[in-house]
Amino acid sequence: MGSCGLEPDFDEAPWPPKDTVLSLRTGKKKPLAGVNIISAINKQPRVGKVQLRATGFEDDERVFPPHKSPDNAIHHYASQHYASWRQTLPDRAPKFRTGAFGENISTRYLSESNVCVGDTFRLGPEAVVQVSMTRQPCYKLNHRFDHARMSTLVQNTGRTGWYYRVLREGPVQVGDAMEIIDRPNPTWPLARLQHYLYADRDNAAALREIRELRGLSAEFVALCAKRLERGAVEPMDGRLRGAVQVPWEAYKLVEKTRLTPRVARLVFAKIKEDGEEEDGKRTPFPAPFPHVRLKFGDPELVRAYSVVGGDTQRFEIGVARAERSRGGSAYLHDGLREGATVQVAPGHHHHPPPANADTPPRKHVFVAAGIGITAFLPRIRALVSESAHVVVHYALRAPDEAAYLDRLPPHTRVYARRLRVERAVPPLDHQAMVYCSGPPALRAAVRAVTRERGYAPGRVHFEDFLGAEDDDEPFEVQVRSSGQVLRVPAHRSLLDVLREAGLDVEASCRTGSCGTCLVGCAEGARVRHRGVAIDEETQRNGMLACVSRAVGRVVVDL
Repeated sequence: MGSCGLEPDFDEAPWPPKDTVLSLRTGKKKPLAGVNIISAINKQPRVGKVQLRATGFEDDERVFPPHKSPDNAIHHYASQHYASWRQTLPDRAPKFRTGAFGENISTRYLSESNVCVGDTFRLGPEAVVQVSMTRQPCYKLNHRFDHARMSTLVQNTGRTGWYYRVLREGPVQVGDAMEIIDRPNPTWPLARLQHYLYADRDNAAALREIRELRGLSAEFVALCAKRLERGAVEPMDGRLRGAVQVPWEAYKLVEKTRLTPRVARLVFAKIKEDGEEEDGKRTPFPAPFPHVRLKFGDPELVRAYSVVGGDTQRFEIGVARAERSRGGSAYLHDGLREGATVQVAPGHHHHPPPANADTPPRKHVFVAAGIGITAFLPRIRALVSESAHVVVHYALRAPDEAAYLDRLPPHTRVYARRLRVERAVPPLDHQAMVYCSGPPALRAAVRAVTRERGYAPGRVHFEDFLGAEDDDEPFEVQVRSSGQVLRVPAHRSLLDVLREAGLDVEASCRTGSCGTCLVGCAEGARVRHRGVAIDEETQRNGMLACVSRAVGRVVVDL
């Protein structure tokens, strides 16, 4: 282990002025809005005196077991940070108000730059508290602020807040004074601690010094010891992204048949702990374009596939074997045998943008190429059953690659050669909806033709779940902030390479479907965009790290 960079100058922190409690809050455990996560982050203001115990303020609850430690008795957040957040994220400005970060108390002047590890404060007339640690932001902030990268932003900016342990109990109320009475570690402001937690993360000398700081929490002492013992930094993905929240379930491959020389049909059934098929409630997948994420192989891979048919108990997918597979399609074709177990989680289900309710689509035009047809089979089947007007244009590399032709309407137009998009897309029809799924060139052509003919964005829908792996070439990425140049091999994603270099890039679906892993890139960069999570405007200076690829070298902003 060794230092990965020069330490910024950290002199003795300024002695903080006497401060005043501006807000005092406590909270009860309850689900976060819109997600199945229990938290007590939504703390409410308290009026009058509240008794401070060794475990925290009366009636203040905690969910995460480590947060129940006496070292985490009080969470303090600097009130001045809220103005900075409103400038950083102006579109979310109304969310940044006192209490938003789940703090128990806030004051006017104290911050991570003038508060040190071990600082002891008199809080109110009787209580005495000691700074134990900086807050380590977690994925719940992403849900709290409806921003996929919020936890990472909090960590990177250092606007984290901090915790106290209670040395002496007593009553506290808004307006009480808060005054420092002891400072055992004057050269260790919380900002310096954060530097070694998140920037110069493997600095052995600093870690040895940190773990000896008087007043440091047991959690951080153990963290430093583990880094020194292992010679490596602990993974941060689970904390920042909430990867543990992915609802993976075990399924067994029960049928595997070849539909064409390149396309295999795979049927999976949910299984119980004993490996037998589960006979549970047959719940349909969310319409109209269902897909799932599969986790399989060694090394472990995560891929997304459109659901061709079935329900959450038993479903079918179609997989095309890429000529230069990055591992997924090759393994499912050649390595996965009937009876094998994989992990399955729901995908990020897409819905077309809402069309004008006054003129709902009455004509549905589907333009698909190769395995891209699987994204639309459930939707086509539902529309045909409703006697809707459906037109399908299905492009193939060769006549023998027509997978699922028997599930398409009899009047489907099949193209064994080039599909002329300008003929497939009708002139502007305010009652028509156009759908497209296939390689980037096809999607680009459909986007250009529909735009030229005046189709509103809500009348065109694109699907892309990484059907193509054939055009992957190695490229280089330069991180603008550090100048670091990294090579991205043909079989690896930009996301994986950035993370291996110690850069915290948020991600969720890994299939170009959710947009969480969006990174900035220089406008005009040669990027082969994949996925459907970002529009053409965003593609001008951004790319999805999980699926998109560059040509030559690209400069990225994280």
